[in-house]
Amino acid sequence: MTRILFLIILTLTTYCAQSQNFYESYFPANFESADSGTVSIHFYNNNFVKNNEYFGPYTEGITYIGTIIQPEVSWSISDKFSLSAGWYLRYFYGKDNFEKSLPVIRARYTFRPGAQVIIGQLDGQLKHEYIEPIYNTDNYYSTNPEYGVQFLLDRKKVHVDFFMDWEKFLMPGEAHQEEIAGGLLASYSVNDRSENHGLSAHFQSIIHHFGGQVDVSESPIETRSNMAAGLEYAFLPGLKILDNITLSSFYIQAMELSNTNTIPFESGFATQNTVTFKNKWFKLGTGWFHGDRYFAPKADCLFQSVSQIDDYYTSQGRDLITSKFIFGNEITKGVNLSIRFESYYDLQRDWNDFSYGLNISVNEKVFERKPKGKRD
Repeated sequence: MTRILFLIILTLTTYCAQSQNFYESYFPANFESADSGTVSIHFYNNNFVKNNEYFGPYTEGITYIGTIIQPEVSWSISDKFSLSAGWYLRYFYGKDNFEKSLPVIRARYTFRPGAQVIIGQLDGQLKHEYIEPIYNTDNYYSTNPEYGVQFLLDRKKVHVDFFMDWEKFLMPGEAHQEEIAGGLLASYSVNDRSENHGLSAHFQSIIHHFGGQVDVSESPIETRSNMAAGLEYAFLPGLKILDNITLSSFYIQAMELSNTNTIPFESGFATQNTVTFKNKWFKLGTGWFHGDRYFAPKADCLFQSVSQIDDYYTSQGRDLITSKFIFGNEITKGVNLSIRFESYYDLQRDWNDFSYGLNISVNEKVFERKPKGKRD
């Protein structure tokens, strides 16, 4: 009876999963200057621990503990165009070497106020702010920085993020497949987006492709996609302890677009409904996820009807009660601390998987030289 009552309350109240991002302290800051001729050096560092206590049949638990460092130099050639170059380093404690070491290069062209084109390292990964059943937050620890082409539009009521990410490049004769991901995220707010209250509509899509025109591998070409549409409503509760409460509901579609299907489902769907409470110190969210033959190429298998660890294990229906808590604070200028706990209660299996973590991130400009006449 208690479980049924809880589900009814969640169904009636619904949840935020898009703008109330629980990983904001992981975002690299954008320090590129609009002043022509400015040269600056930025430093991004995230020191993290995230322990996934997952023991179900869909995915395995893992502990991520380590650090990510990205120093870069930016040159604003004009007030509309800048170039950045740096190095991305990811190190997991206990390993002898860096797990990932890559150059990062970015060209950013602001062709209209609030409208940008990026070629090179994208404002990607967690900064896209996908809902969790579409994009796994653990991709931050396990995949390369996104590289490709991106269009961004930020206006008072509209946000658009369109991107293509080349995850793995393919040269003629190479045995592996080309891997490309692309997506479109768009939102429209009835009120000014900076006001953090009111009704907004959201659309999110992603497509993931394995293949390539010069692909000589024997692996089948795979293309899968997800699309989601939802509404979000944020309001000010009038309580000193809370800054806002956000309700949202999403419908998500899963589509198998491959000629040769390697999973038992051709299509599926899911719904996600949650509620988030926020003040300047913490965010607390809870919600209900329901999936029917649901799959998602970039999402955590906790939400899916197919298993990551057993090709023969499937479950057509999935129902999860999700809970998230984060405490975060800027402990000094440019340095943020956050502590988090997340749980996923599987109603079919009567089992709870959970994770907890801690991170300290640094986003700081360590040097800036402006042209004469524009210096402070």
